[in-house]
Amino acid sequence: MGALIIVLWLVGTVASIWFIIRPSPALPMYATRGRAIATGAAIFIGLPIIGAATGITNMAPSTTKTTSTATADSGAAADGNSRAPAAPTSSWTYNEDKDQMRGTTVKYAQVQSSEKFPNSIGVGDEQSTVLEVQKQAKGYDVDIINPNLQFTCSTLVTRQLAVKFDDGPIEHYNCTGSVGDKFGLAFLTKGDGFVSKLRTAKRVMIEAEVFQRGNVQMSFNVAGFTL
Repeated sequence: MGALIIVLWLVGTVASIWFIIRPSPALPMYATRGRAIATGAAIFIGLPIIGAATGITNMAPSTTKTTSTATADSGAAADGNSRAPAAPTSSWTYNEDKDQMRGTTVKYAQVQSSEKFPNSIGVGDEQSTVLEVQKQAKGYDVDIINPNLQFTCSTLVTRQLAVKFDDGPIEHYNCTGSVGDKFGLAFLTKGDGFVSKLRTAKRVMIEAEVFQRGNVQMSFNVAGFTL
């Protein structure tokens, strides 16, 4: 479009100059002056038109480049999101106890159950059950703790806990109490075997017999265990 305007302007200008140089004898003098005025108008009006046409032509590549850059940036952002998935959250808390005299360290990992339980008489706050893993030199100990639940596991009578890892089959672990059968505390036997399955599990359910309440089920979000 810009080239066409330039050609038309050049043709009109040349024709006007020709008429001034070679005036027709049939035309009066005022007609010759009119041709001169027309020529000047063509020059002053044509120059802005040429400038506008040239500007439009120069702007076209710049717009295309901007669009391409924006598209590339959008693609990079999309690729960045796909390469950086959100890390899964963990419900575990970790701690350790150091024996300064013996130079030994016991590490702990704890996670709370999704459910809360009242005490036997319904007085006081409800408590979640804590699943605790202890790492010692001899291996792993696993226990469950809830001051509002009197587990029937004890040092005198062999009891079992039913355990289910994710959607796997129900497994049974013998359980025992602590020295003196502390209220609300039960230890699982074969702690190392329990921990090996815990490392790959996301959810664990434990069913324990509670005095005067029967079997009680507790579920734990155990994803991200690293002890």
